[in-house]
Amino acid sequence: MNICKESIVSRVITMAMGTASLTFSAMSVASTNIDSAIKHAEQQLGAKVGVSVLNANGDSLYGYNSEQRFPLMSTFKTLACAKLLHDNQITKGMMDKTYPVTADAILDYAPVFKDKIGTEVSLKDACFATMTTSDNSAANFVLAHIGGAEGVTKFLIDNSDNVTRLDRIEPLLNEATPGDKRDTTTPYAMNETITKLVLGDALNPASKAQLTEWMKANKVSNGLFRSVLPQGWEIADRSGAGGYGSRGITAVVWNEQKQPLVISVYLTGTEASIPERDKEIAKIGNAIFERYTR
Repeated sequence: MNICKESIVSRVITMAMGTASLTFSAMSVASTNIDSAIKHAEQQLGAKVGVSVLNANGDSLYGYNSEQRFPLMSTFKTLACAKLLHDNQITKGMMDKTYPVTADAILDYAPVFKDKIGTEVSLKDACFATMTTSDNSAANFVLAHIGGAEGVTKFLIDNSDNVTRLDRIEPLLNEATPGDKRDTTTPYAMNETITKLVLGDALNPASKAQLTEWMKANKVSNGLFRSVLPQGWEIADRSGAGGYGSRGITAVVWNEQKQPLVISVYLTGTEASIPERDKEIAKIGNAIFERYTR
C-alpha cells in the first residue's frame, strides 16, 4: 500500500515537473522570439535597438538595451502635453486659453498649424494637433506656454525621471547626433514615466483620461504596433523619427481581460527608409504581443 502511495505521489510530482517544464519552455521560446525579432532588426537595418516592456505595476517584463540612451524625437510630445495637463490642474482653464499663430512659427511639417496662421488656437487644441498628427509647430506652440524644453525636463525630474531630458525645441531636437545626450531617454525610463502618467497618479483622473484619448487618436503610427495589434486590444501610442535613421514608439496596450502593457521600442544608426524601420518595429511588437497578450 505504501508503495502504491509513493508511486502515485511520484507520478504526480513527475507530471507537475513536466507541466512546469513545458510552461517554462513555452515562455523561453516566446522570449526567444522577441530576441530573434530584435536581432533581425539589428541585422537588417544595421541599427542599435532598445526595447522595454512593463506591466501596469511598473514591473519589468522584458528589456533589451533598455537602459541605453536613444533620441526622444516626437515621443517627447506625450511628455509635453502631460506637462500642460499638469499645469492645467494647478491653473484651472489654462488649456482653454487661446494665443495667436504667426507665420514665422510655421515649420516644414505643420499639417494643422499651416492653416491656422492669423487665427488664435487654444493650448488644448494645439495638443490635440501635436498628439494626433505630430504637428511640429503645434508642439512648439505648446512648449512656449509650459516653460519650454526646460519646463518639460523639470516636470520629469519632479516625477522621479532623472534620465529623460528635453533640451531643444522642434526641429533641432530631432538631430539625434550619436553620443549627444541632449533630447534623449532610455526605453526603460520612458516606460516608467508613461506608466506614471497614463496608469499611475502623476496626473489626476481627468488629465489621465485626456492624455490617453489623445494617444488613442494618434493618426501617424499605423505602420507600427497598430498594424499587428491583437484583436480585442486597444492602443494609445506616440511615435517619432529623427536623424541618423532614428525611429521610436511608446505605447500602452490593454483589453478587458488582461493588465495593460507599457512598451517602448527605439532604434538609431541606420540608413534604412522609414517603411523599412517601421516593418522591423512592427515585427518586434508582434513578438511582444505573442508573448504577453495570448
